[in-house]
Amino acid sequence: MSRYVVEDTSREGEALVVLRDTAGGAVAQLWPGCGNNCFSLTLPAPAGSDATRAGEPVTVIQDPPQLDEIRRRPSWWGIPLLFPFPGVIPKGEYRFEGKQYRLGRPEQPIISEGHETPGARRDYHGFVMDLPWKVVSREADDHGATVTSRLNSWEHPETMEGFPFPFGVEATYRLDAAGLRLHFRASNPGPGRLPFGFGAHPFFKLPLGERGSAAECLVCIPAANRYNAQAIRAAMNGTGPMPSPDEAKVPVPPELDLRAPRPFVEKTFNGMFNDLAPVADAHGAGGAAGAAGAAGESAGAAEAFVRDPTNGLETVMRASREFPNVVLWSPPGRSELCFEPWTCPSNVFNLAAHGVPHNGLVVLEPGESWSATMWISLRSAPSEAPAARSEQG
Repeated sequence: MSRYVVEDTSREGEALVVLRDTAGGAVAQLWPGCGNNCFSLTLPAPAGSDATRAGEPVTVIQDPPQLDEIRRRPSWWGIPLLFPFPGVIPKGEYRFEGKQYRLGRPEQPIISEGHETPGARRDYHGFVMDLPWKVVSREADDHGATVTSRLNSWEHPETMEGFPFPFGVEATYRLDAAGLRLHFRASNPGPGRLPFGFGAHPFFKLPLGERGSAAECLVCIPAANRYNAQAIRAAMNGTGPMPSPDEAKVPVPPELDLRAPRPFVEKTFNGMFNDLAPVADAHGAGGAAGAAGAAGESAGAAEAFVRDPTNGLETVMRASREFPNVVLWSPPGRSELCFEPWTCPSNVFNLAAHGVPHNGLVVLEPGESWSATMWISLRSAPSEAPAARSEQG
């Protein structure tokens, strides 16, 4: 048997797929039947961790108490996949190529997040995060375990109600010495153009061990700018001028500047960060053990991390250059935070229709495809690393 394996298992009557490192202890659990969500991730502590034994299993993404929690609220656990738009399409109404559309059937109610109702259509985070995906390939050897799943719009005609643009999406998860990699691919099998945005929404556990607390953790997003949501909303509502490309993004104010690690404070830093400094090499995509395998892949990507000085670890999220934005969000009342790579801001179709700069809409011609990658890893935290002072704490 190879070091890495792909296993079929079940829980609460649902078919799951598990990627496992039989030697190192890394485990990723996937639920293809509900959005192809990677709802649990454990990685071994790297060598050199100050306060954690090397190889000790560390929960990076925590398992929900019951799988039904994901079904009930699919944007709230694991790694939801947000397609064909991250964020919100207000009232489900949007324009593309001069034509007005409304998500769902004409009589179908549109609901916002937190108001889930059976039979309603969501106006947030797309509509593939709770649909059943099909596993189409799997492989495992001494270097890693990989599973690819696919969802096609023609197999789910409800996806085209109010979104009459055929699509195919694939998500490939790979577990190896570098950590977990998600490679997402969208393709246009239809006769017309396919508009979309995409985002991943990983929930990272805090702290990274039994000791310490979320409040002791430090957050870092090396971004120069934030999305100017206020000016763009005013332009969309007709109460202000359309911002120029330079005005659509504004410099990060000092109190929200995360270019140096700052203490985590729930809700304080929530928002979209732009123009992240690219990383020069593969360090951070799995530490020393994974650097060789990640070299050439995550170099040049954007990086955000959360540091747990008590446990001597950092959870690192890297995103390929197809993601110009990273959203930071801290779910209220939970010891978690999200580093979410997004291709675009919320309300992407209408932003593009209004000519808003940096709208991020991706449009595929017939037969074209598009792909992007996210990496998640653990690395050792530097000793005695200074933190920027938080205005709140």
